[in-house]
Order: sequence, then C-alpha cells, then structure tokens
Amino acid sequence: MTGVAGDPRRAPPAKRPTSRDVALAAGVSRATVSYVLNGRHAKHRITPATRDRVLEVAERLGYEPNAVALALRAGRTEIVLVEMPNWPIGPPVAEAISTMVESLEQLGYTPLVHFQRADPQSLAHAHRRVHPVGVIAPGRELSADVVTRLHALGTRGLVAFDQRPLSHVYTYVIEQSRIGRLAIEHLADRGHRRVLALMPNDPGVRELVGQRLAGAAAAAREHGVTLRRARVPVSRDSLERTLAAELDRPKRSRATGIYAFNDELALVALGVLRDRGVSMPEDMALIGCDDSPAAELVRPRLTTVRFDDHGRWREIAGHLHAMISGEGDYPSATVSEPAVIAGETT
Repeated sequence: MTGVAGDPRRAPPAKRPTSRDVALAAGVSRATVSYVLNGRHAKHRITPATRDRVLEVAERLGYEPNAVALALRAGRTEIVLVEMPNWPIGPPVAEAISTMVESLEQLGYTPLVHFQRADPQSLAHAHRRVHPVGVIAPGRELSADVVTRLHALGTRGLVAFDQRPLSHVYTYVIEQSRIGRLAIEHLADRGHRRVLALMPNDPGVRELVGQRLAGAAAAAREHGVTLRRARVPVSRDSLERTLAAELDRPKRSRATGIYAFNDELALVALGVLRDRGVSMPEDMALIGCDDSPAAELVRPRLTTVRFDDHGRWREIAGHLHAMISGEGDYPSATVSEPAVIAGETT
C-alpha cells in the first residue's frame, strides 16, 4: 500500500539552506554573508573573525551559493575552459591536467577540461555552452580573430600553448623539436654516432613525432650522428622484432644508442634489451622522454627528457588569474625549459 503516513517515498525533500539561514545562524546580515562568500570581505572591512564565523556556519549548514545568480551579479562565470588536443593521456599530459585543475580551483575557478575531437569548431561550441571567463587552448585554436571574438563575448583571460610565441595572445611556448635535439645531443656527448629513433606509429601523435624528429635530425647533422628512424606500435612483439633486426646488423653499422619518443616506448625497449642480455649503457644507451614516475623507479634508472619544470602549469594558472582579475602583471610568453634527467641507461 502506498501513500501512507511515514512512507519514505512520500517524504518531502530536505529544505536547502539559504543565505538567510547562514546570516541568522552566524548573527550577521545577509549582505555580510554575500560579501564573505564572494571574496569581498576585505573591501567591506569585515573582520577576520566574522569572516571565519560565516564560513564555518555555511560549511556546517551545507550552504552553496547559486552559481547562476553569482554569474549574473558578477557579469561573468568563474569557469575556465581547458581545451586539450586529442593526445594520449601519458604522464606529462596527466600531470599538466592535474596541476591546472588544482591550481585553478585554489584560485576560485571551476576548470572544465575539454578534449578536442574531429570537430574543427570544437572550441567554439564548448565556449557557447559554458561562457568561460578564461580559456586555455592550443595556439592553432586561438587565432587573432578568435581571440578578439572571445574577448567580446566576455572571456577575460586567454592562454595559448604553441611551438612559438604568438603576438596576439599570451603563449606558453613548448618547443617539441628542442626535446628531440636534447636527446641526440646527450647521446652525442657520450660518443654515440649511430642512433636509432624509436617513434610510435599512432596517428594521434603524428604531429608531435614529426616535431621531435625534426629537432633530432638537426642535432644529428650538427654532431655527425647517423640517425635511423623506426615507427612502431607500442607493443613488446613489435619492439622485439625491431630491436632484434637492429642487434643483428653488423657491428660497424649497428646503433649504439636509442632515442625513444616517450618513456612508455623506452621502458618496453628496456625490457626487451635486458631479456636479450644487452648491457646498458655499455652495449646500448637508451634515452626516453617525459620524466615519468616509472622512469625513476625502474632499474637501471631510465635516462629521460623532462619537457619543463613540474610546477609550470601552476605558474600559468597564476598568469591567467592576473588577466581575469586585472590584478598583477604577466609576461607576453612563458618558454618551457626542457632538460635531460640523466639516469643509468646512457
């Protein structure tokens, strides 16, 4: 039988606490509650003790300001749209996303990570849906016309990441070719003049592969290194075949060093080489890229390339906040500083 007294299915929903409830419990006005929860307590000379009491009561009651109402009053949302290329979620991409999300949340924003797919209008569609106050996106998505249009629609902060500085928008410069260059220079400095570049044949990273190979090839020409390229699936079977063919070459033409596109590929190669009794770095040197946790934990410790300081995205989030808030200065560009993290395989 339904509809009887005490039936939990007919219980009225719990009343959602309001700012009036917070004000009554804290013994302050609703205006004071609004100032505190909107971060304007200092401007209105609200004491730290009052601020802390309001925050404690709001948390205890489970009060959450209406996001739509806040946006209407402020004339903007607090959403930051992070547009990521459709890259595999390896350690550097995962770390970048995690650091950005944490940093933006600490600054009071709501980050939304959006992965670009085949739709060339992906960013425009996402922007129309959420009306972000800030946007972080690949440089190719933020042309001068797009930047002008986004500013007109209320976006206050824009960050592009690209291979080179863009004159019309703040740019985080990540020069992928420099990563390949550093890997080859590191091997050349250790006397290696025949290097095999192991690159994935994944279409999703074709552009990155090309950029890193371009830097590797330029460094090879400058240092008298013979560079051979092998594009392979990231699987043990395919790497076993590729490395077996390399080790079967005559000694005078066999590679003495391997540059792997990323640590994932390098670690599979490391396992294959160890199983074949190849001593590293005496018989074969190996360098990866990403400075992943696995590179540090494996033995021998993998030599790798770090594409930038691990906290760089925290710095980028701070610059974006300066743009949005109008408080503080920020540069026109931030250039990544890749570096070789020397391990035991070179």
